[in-house]
Amino acid sequence: MARGGRGGSRGGGRRPFRGKGKNRGGGGGGGGGRDTRTQSWVDVVKKNELFESYYRLGGFLPEEEFEIMWKTLTTDLPNSFRFTGTKADALAVREIFKKRYIPAITAVQFEGQPVQPPEPVQAFPDELVWHMKTHKKVIRRFAPFADFQRFLVAETTSGNISRQEVVSMIPPHFLDVKPGMVVLDMCAAPGSKSAQLAEMIHGDEEDRVKLAANNQSPNIDDGSDYSDDGRSTGLLIANDSDYKRAGLLVHQVKRLNFPNLIVTQHDASIFPSIELPTAEGARKNYLKFDRILADVPCSGDGTARKNVNVWQKWSPRDGLGLHSLQLRILLRGIQLLKKGGRLVYSTCSMNPVENEAVVASAIAASGGITKVRIVDCSDHLPGLIRKPGLNKWKVLDTSYVKGGEDKTAHLFTNYDAFLKAKEKYEDEEPERQFSSKFLPGMFPPVAASEDERMPLEHCMRVYPHLQDTGGFFIAILEKVDDRKGAQNKPSVEEAEEHKDPVESKATIPIPAEPSENETQTEASEQQNDGPTTQDASSLKRKVEDSDETAPLKKAKTEDADADADADADVETEIPVDGSAPNEDSTAAANGSATPAATSTDVKKLRPEHQSQGKEYFEYLSAKDPTIADILDFFGISARFPRDRFMVKNKEGLLLNKIYYTSALAKSIIDVNKDRGMKFIHCGVVMFVSHRIKDTQTLKAPWRLQNEGIKILEPWASDRIVTCTSKATLHSLLIEMFPKLTKDGQHGIGEVGDQLAHLGIGCCFLRIDKSDGEDGFPFPMVLPVWRHPGSINLMVDKDDRKAMLLRLFNEKDPYILNHVAEKAKAAAAEEARKLADEKWDKADGAMEQEEEMQESEIQESEMQIAEETGETLQEEDDADNGAPLEMDRE
Repeated sequence: MARGGRGGSRGGGRRPFRGKGKNRGGGGGGGGGRDTRTQSWVDVVKKNELFESYYRLGGFLPEEEFEIMWKTLTTDLPNSFRFTGTKADALAVREIFKKRYIPAITAVQFEGQPVQPPEPVQAFPDELVWHMKTHKKVIRRFAPFADFQRFLVAETTSGNISRQEVVSMIPPHFLDVKPGMVVLDMCAAPGSKSAQLAEMIHGDEEDRVKLAANNQSPNIDDGSDYSDDGRSTGLLIANDSDYKRAGLLVHQVKRLNFPNLIVTQHDASIFPSIELPTAEGARKNYLKFDRILADVPCSGDGTARKNVNVWQKWSPRDGLGLHSLQLRILLRGIQLLKKGGRLVYSTCSMNPVENEAVVASAIAASGGITKVRIVDCSDHLPGLIRKPGLNKWKVLDTSYVKGGEDKTAHLFTNYDAFLKAKEKYEDEEPERQFSSKFLPGMFPPVAASEDERMPLEHCMRVYPHLQDTGGFFIAILEKVDDRKGAQNKPSVEEAEEHKDPVESKATIPIPAEPSENETQTEASEQQNDGPTTQDASSLKRKVEDSDETAPLKKAKTEDADADADADADVETEIPVDGSAPNEDSTAAANGSATPAATSTDVKKLRPEHQSQGKEYFEYLSAKDPTIADILDFFGISARFPRDRFMVKNKEGLLLNKIYYTSALAKSIIDVNKDRGMKFIHCGVVMFVSHRIKDTQTLKAPWRLQNEGIKILEPWASDRIVTCTSKATLHSLLIEMFPKLTKDGQHGIGEVGDQLAHLGIGCCFLRIDKSDGEDGFPFPMVLPVWRHPGSINLMVDKDDRKAMLLRLFNEKDPYILNHVAEKAKAAAAEEARKLADEKWDKADGAMEQEEEMQESEIQESEMQIAEETGETLQEEDDADNGAPLEMDRE
């Protein structure tokens, strides 16, 4: 159950492209720059006239529905979360949540009215996704919400809950991932969607492994592949281009306890081809993916309910500047996809320039709808309220005079209208500048016939008002066939004279390599399918640093020519106050936009391209004696693979940790680690070395780890201890290092009885699911260490507290740590000794000073007596305690 935190969701927190930070992803991570606002959220006026005018006048929604949508967009977004992990475990934690916290919250009343408790989101099955709409001022006032918040934080830390925006949970559901599939998440950070994909690849692997270990068939007839002795044969590669975001991604996914996972750091638009093992002398084979998620960087205007930057800084140039990058990523994804494979393209933007326009251009560049089709998934997730994709839209730009403060907004219906507007202003106002990012492919495509028409209505738009979420776009693409032969001239070349010089800077794309069934000729033709790659980081900086902060003037509306045909090219200057344009200027039409991709020479990756923070992955021999000793110590079946253990140091030495990976992950790492692939993370920790003084008393000085223990336990026959009582588990959780003496005395129930007969070393603590008040809601396997005079459940303090809250509803338990207490007492004793020594030294110095003072007094008195004729005389009766007296003769 304790799979580690997966917090942080790009779906709700993804920010638009703003800010001046250095590392913004270069085609890898989604959405964004650092939030640089200086105002608090409550102080921000949720109003942006240009933003509102575009979506009001662009024909996205009927006027009445637009008003509802826009009003929703200005309200706060509900908090949402998802129960994660295997379905059985997720359902068990969900039941604890429903039975313990929902009734307490439902009983709360505020201002005489019942408070609305968290509710399941009906769009998703099994009540595993929930949201809460209660206002913060209510949440802060009542104890049941504080208890629920404590539970939410604890389970998020443990990995049983993911705090994620509802719309960001949608894309993985449409990929239709099954165990055994090979999946690529092109822009994965911070990792919430990757976690969903990992769960899908994992499936019910734990149950299948148990069947295989009991010599039963683990496979099922639904397309899943558990042929690796019940283990899923699938693999997830989670990628992000930015080093910091990739680090965040690792932090989130490495606690999934999932060996079928690799994290890479590459520009998604030129994601390198991955070589597979081939026999000596055979033609090289390259990896193609069953499923790909391209949740690309976007302007993020669908996140306006929680992202203040949208209201303060929204500009049409955000979408215009990102279109080319999004297209390159999508094209590269299509190249890497298998025939018959599925790709989901998604953004948290409502702008068609970033959505339908990118999808249409990518399909055109890939050979049209006979090569790539848009899948109609209207019957999938029937509870999800959605709108169809757009077949017509307009494109917004702002022009300005350099050095001036005013800007004019222009709404174009096709590319020719844009060109005509530029020509007009070049004659009348030559100093006026338009965006250099405009491309024909930003406008709706024009089909020669109905048979060639792209059914963009099969795409999905999720608007904020439909189910109280953020805005989102999803398109599901299926690769019917690879494109062969010559390619069309790319749209980026068609508009070369309009390109920004920064965008013209090309880098080397890494084209798709031949699959196992492709000929070399077909492969070389395929290499031309990709677009010329631009410097993504430069592109993003250009978008972010563009001067869009000057106030916009209210633009005049130019009347269209009365004699113009209804399909004539149209450019409308829209008033930024939201008033309607001249009716004649709304005539629609189209300029086609197609394809992208120029042929380039292929260059092999070089090892020196790897980042300085590169991890080393070295696999151990299947006959490694240390691995053999460890597995023999635990009685691991010979069927468990010995060749998938890995260390992370260049020398391949067994120093501290031993990792375990899947077979396909091992193949990919072995073949590609010296080809320049930037592997950031792979594998789960299976064993950690245990430092003891007398190594002769322990056959295998290695500890089992929570991350990998469930993978190994079904194959173990030795050192297995069972816990059947919740009281025993409670004792093990609240007390670290409880005593287990040589004569067998202990206070830890059935676990202590079993451990008393075992030698020093690590053990499996097995807890089976059971019914009743003293039962366990789900199975668990935990590592426990048998010391010479004590034992220890090897679960850290935070996870102990989470388990105590989950199973026993203990909100703030005190955990006794004998070792820590002993160390604390020893430290206190040492401090006391030091203090005593200091006191003794100080006391001796004081006594010496007092003796010196007394001696000086006596000398002084003797001198006085001699001078006055007085003498000192003691009383005869010393018992009377009389003081010394002065007698006069």
